[in-house]
Amino acid sequence: MSEATGSYTGVILSAIVLGALSVLLWLWGETNIIEKILIIASVFFCLFVLFKQKWALIGICITLLLGIVVYFTQTWLQPIRNEDASLILPNVVKMLVGIVFLILLGRQSVEDRLSAHR
Repeated sequence: MSEATGSYTGVILSAIVLGALSVLLWLWGETNIIEKILIIASVFFCLFVLFKQKWALIGICITLLLGIVVYFTQTWLQPIRNEDASLILPNVVKMLVGIVFLILLGRQSVEDRLSAHR
């Protein structure tokens, strides 16, 4: 591993869980092409976190932000197009999981910046 992993233990564990959830999302249900691209990107960055934690953390955060935007858009547009309100709940759950991971990873990166200045 090219960087010290002591301060990135939380990031590595979060990345492993995020990668596992991404693969389960792929296997669990019907995903559209945008979701498949986001899943591939998140798995790539989750594997890349073992080599370059700082850059992989940035990639994971960007992928999570894009995922939140995609799921928000789907939550808003799908019931209008399909006239089916049952499509809202799965997308809201996916958005909330993305937000939780974004908060966890953002908090870890802030803690790492503060500990680097000491």
